[in-house]
Amino acid sequence: MPKPGDDKGWQFNFNNRYFKSYKHFVGTEEQKHRVDSGTEVINHAFAWDFTLTKKMNKYWSLSLAVPILSNVRSSLYEHAGNSAGPSGRHNTRSFGLGDVRVTANRWIFDPAKAHIGNIQAGLGLKLPTGDYRVHDFFIKSDGSQVLGPVDQSIQLGDGGTGFIIELNGYYNFSHNLGVYANFYYLINPRE
Repeated sequence: MPKPGDDKGWQFNFNNRYFKSYKHFVGTEEQKHRVDSGTEVINHAFAWDFTLTKKMNKYWSLSLAVPILSNVRSSLYEHAGNSAGPSGRHNTRSFGLGDVRVTANRWIFDPAKAHIGNIQAGLGLKLPTGDYRVHDFFIKSDGSQVLGPVDQSIQLGDGGTGFIIELNGYYNFSHNLGVYANFYYLINPRE
């Protein structure tokens, strides 16, 4: 809850995320045989988000979010092929700066009075600062290495400028229980 004198100033936030994906779907149908046969693709995605926010007044704030990404993709088919067995599984990697985001946010209701709940609306830009052409080496069945682009799922950016629409909201049922919700939509009109 805002306190008197908290209407202006700076705030720094650090967040880290980890995500592992290994399940394959065609539409809504999961291809369970991929895991059973050991041919699934496994992505490990790590993200460190650094966000600097300038509070302009009790309603408005401006934020700059800088992500550092580290991704590892383990597969058979991209290297020696699915028939190569476990020894044919190799990794490709990407590491670096992701797409930077700049947003302006406004509380809908007066934060000094809305202690039980409030909604914050935001508009912003996603800048194409992340490399969308990361390359790594792929190990072929004869042991040779071929330099090529890593899969789109572990690229550091998408190469386009995007427009951000965001809503954040919270509601406190009591001093010990509350809920928070976030809606985030990215419009990326590249090509």
